Amino acid sequence: MSESRIRVPRIIHTIHATTDIYACRLLYQDALGGLVFAENYFPAEDRDCALLYVANHMVEPMAPRNPADMTKPYARMASKIGQAFHSFELKVEDGKAASQAFRDAGATVASDYGVFFFVKPESTGGVLLEVCETAMPNDPYDRVGGWGAQVGTGHASGVLRLDHIACVTAEIDKAVRFFTEAVDGEVLSDERTELPQPARRVLLQIGDTRVAFIQPDDTAAGPLGAFLGKAQNGIYALVWQIEDAARARAHFDKLKLRQTGEGCVSPGFAIEPEDFLGARHEFVAG
Repeated sequence: MSESRIRVPRIIHTIHATTDIYACRLLYQDALGGLVFAENYFPAEDRDCALLYVANHMVEPMAPRNPADMTKPYARMASKIGQAFHSFELKVEDGKAASQAFRDAGATVASDYGVFFFVKPESTGGVLLEVCETAMPNDPYDRVGGWGAQVGTGHASGVLRLDHIACVTAEIDKAVRFFTEAVDGEVLSDERTELPQPARRVLLQIGDTRVAFIQPDDTAAGPLGAFLGKAQNGIYALVWQIEDAARARAHFDKLKLRQTGEGCVSPGFAIEPEDFLGARHEFVAG
């Protein structure tokens, strides 16, 4: 492997683009036991966000304050993809050095603020990346003793930990090259899957998180083809490990969150994305 690969010690969070910060934050709290630890406003992009943990994985609901202001890059992106997963964020030691390294490797970098920036999907095999060197404000992860998955134990959902981030791509070889050559990801498996349709599935370890890249044999058909056919940034689902499916389903029923097995990339079930502000959350046995 190249010694020039950028070291990624962790994936910091997944961004959920939404039009309603309050409703999105509350949904993560009520449905999945999310614990909010910070909220902020970023004037340069005129957007609000909340930072929360579901078990061991941070999620950042984010909304443009003035959605009609197309002079702001986040408002433009939110208008393009709607309510959906927006990106996931890589932690690096030196943002400026990482930005230059990615540029030198031919990647397209955008919204570069020095300590954090974005790498466009066409450079990564279809996934929008945020890259950052700084800690999140008040992040429990940085406390003495760390931040473990056990924090969510006892919530009615029974969520134990993040199993993996599932990404769907039409350029899987490009994705694997980027995440194993530009950054220090490692291939855990490369195999066939039938969930939810015939496809190649490559599972990578990126920092402290597993990320699956899935390329359907037919990129124009089935639920994965439908996903690839719309405006999106590559993240198909967050897949969570749970204690007990019946317990989780009963909890989601109480919240009037519909569940489905259709379109699942895992051998479990999902909350209907329409009921979770456009985001797909799947659940498998822990």
